[in-house]
Amino acid sequence: MNEETLWCLKENGYHAELHKHYEGLFTQGNGYMHVRGSFEEGCSDAPQDEDYLRFPDNVTLEKPRHPKSKQGTYIPGIVGRHPLLKEEIVNLPYYLGLEFLSDGESLDMDRCRISGYRRWLDLRNGSLHRSFVWETAEGMQLHYTFNRYISIVDTHLCIQRVQIEVLSGEGRLEVKATLRADVRTNGMNHFARIVPWAESKGSLSLDTLTEEGNQIFMLSALEVSEAMTWHTENTQTLAALRGDCRLQTGDRLTVSKLTSVTTDRDMEEGTARDRALTHLGHARDLGWEQLYNRHAAKWKSKWQDADIRIKGDDMAQVSVRASLYHLIRSNAEQDARVAICAKGYAGEAYFGRYFWDTEINLLPFFLHTNPQAAGNLLLFRYNTLEGARRNARNYGYRGARYAWESSLSGEEQCANWQYADHEIHITADVVYALYHYVNATGDDEFLERYGIDILVETARYWSDRVDWNREGYGELLGVMGPDEYLPFTRNNAFTNRMVKFSLEQTVACLDSLQRNKPDSYASAVERLGISPDERELFRHTAEKLRLPYDSRMEIVPQSDDFAHYADVEFESLWTDRSRPFGHFISQERNYRSKALKQADVLELMLLFPQEFSQEQMKASYAYYEPITTHDSSLSAAVHGIVASWLNQKEEAGDFLRRVMAIDLSLEKKGAAEGIHIANCGGLWQLIVYGFAGLTSAMWSETLHLQPRLPEGWEELSFQIVWRGERYRVTVNPGAYEVHKLDGREKAIASKTI
Repeated sequence: MNEETLWCLKENGYHAELHKHYEGLFTQGNGYMHVRGSFEEGCSDAPQDEDYLRFPDNVTLEKPRHPKSKQGTYIPGIVGRHPLLKEEIVNLPYYLGLEFLSDGESLDMDRCRISGYRRWLDLRNGSLHRSFVWETAEGMQLHYTFNRYISIVDTHLCIQRVQIEVLSGEGRLEVKATLRADVRTNGMNHFARIVPWAESKGSLSLDTLTEEGNQIFMLSALEVSEAMTWHTENTQTLAALRGDCRLQTGDRLTVSKLTSVTTDRDMEEGTARDRALTHLGHARDLGWEQLYNRHAAKWKSKWQDADIRIKGDDMAQVSVRASLYHLIRSNAEQDARVAICAKGYAGEAYFGRYFWDTEINLLPFFLHTNPQAAGNLLLFRYNTLEGARRNARNYGYRGARYAWESSLSGEEQCANWQYADHEIHITADVVYALYHYVNATGDDEFLERYGIDILVETARYWSDRVDWNREGYGELLGVMGPDEYLPFTRNNAFTNRMVKFSLEQTVACLDSLQRNKPDSYASAVERLGISPDERELFRHTAEKLRLPYDSRMEIVPQSDDFAHYADVEFESLWTDRSRPFGHFISQERNYRSKALKQADVLELMLLFPQEFSQEQMKASYAYYEPITTHDSSLSAAVHGIVASWLNQKEEAGDFLRRVMAIDLSLEKKGAAEGIHIANCGGLWQLIVYGFAGLTSAMWSETLHLQPRLPEGWEELSFQIVWRGERYRVTVNPGAYEVHKLDGREKAIASKTI
């Protein structure tokens, strides 16, 4: 592949059955807003305003609707209420609409005669391009080139341009520009008021109010290279302008659409309408070229910090850049009121909610490429601490209990009781991430200003949640660990170790504050009402909380009762490995069987590697991998990292290919419902923690590597931020080098492997 090809996701030839997959894969965004990669003219036989009621279900196994196309426009923070599914992100009006008619025939990829179709997402700058020839029923040949991007600098702006060249024939071409509110979110209409407007000078707007009271204002301006008179064609849910002109062989027509989107949640002064006008006016003053140059320069800077370069494996190179693109795009790095949803704002399958993925799968990437963004992801948990307190109270406990599925308030949104009630490790995961951030960045002040409140309140919850046995040890009963196929386990090893860590760090932080910053300690004691007896309770619970394993065990048990679950005959049950195992077994049977959905003990070993011997890791990997179904996208990367640590290169390479296929596979159409954003973070970890062998900043003060490159990889290089300093790491099959980047690049470490 040439260098440009290594930066592009390509669709060569249109296939209707893959349309929805590419809509997800080609999602564009800038942190503030995101739009799925749908066609500007829409898609035939795929209405976007279908009313239906989506029921709570296992999302991994749920059969999605909309088999052909699902448009999606999402602004993190704009949410609505669903009668069964609680709070969900709202699919906003579709502002990309540009339709074309030739002598009454509508441009349609499925119904028209199309040739030479190509579409590609340029990952270097997030721009989407489409090119094809339309041979009309009247005999015209029109070469179309669509280009669009959502500015990462001027974040309220979307810029579209369509160029049309008449290759042969003549006739009348009509152009229709639209802003459409005839969309649904999981079958629900969340709009209370829609006010469309258009005027003949080439402007149109849509003022929408959601049922929750959020205002979204969209304003578009049109420019056409040929004289065109615009006519308004508004409906109750649509703002539209239609114009036409006559074209003949050799003519060229350029249609440009510039759209500004604002909401009442924006952290700016003035009305949404006034701000939209200001943004649009500013864009016109800058001009098309400068708008694009600003956007491209910012993306170039992002890639300078985040890119991973791989020589010797072009497929891996494109795949990792696709993951990095979606990680960068999905993050609102300046807004700590939101986090990154499980579908990377590329679909509504997970309702725009935030899971443990944020802390465990996504945070490491941001810690080492964009520490400010990492801090904001943790500030989101601080900002939703009151919601976590309400969760704890609702369950009858003191302190704070973080939601398994969180939205803006931090209150539990999960409609499935199994996960909401029992997958409690999320509360300890937040504390683990808090310390990971502090250790990676050196930002100790974060603990003093924000972390201490999280630590104390979650420790209160754990002190209540623990049950005490006759031997005087604390236990966690009725727990669902990361393996979601066993919901009622006793002392899940992952959960108990994370809780023990959380309590230990709470005690250590309070001790350190009292010793080194007595004023801050006194302030925390007063603000949080901490008593000496309570501190002793935290300490006692941490010391006495049972761990279902010790250093003498060859295989670390997933839980105290894991051995008592039923064995599974996978070969006879799981007859089609292209489909999730969960489709072949009832939930009741699954819940009493040794069939793991995803990594559990191996996830524990990934987070606490220093606590397990190589023999324990090897034995546990050999035992658990064959009974792990990998029905979750979070699983393959963890197994790949552990396989790499065990120097099992062939298996690590197999898991690398599985990780890359999760969103890119055309056979599985993996991106159809949105991007598996945790898997994107998992791919970064597989390469950096696994193949480069970086020791986590959680457990090392210095940059330490133990590389194990896959077969065929000639070189791996990336930049990394470590405690405020930036470094370049270069790994070859036989050696590695680390260069400090402080104005001039200088080597600080090199080693022959």
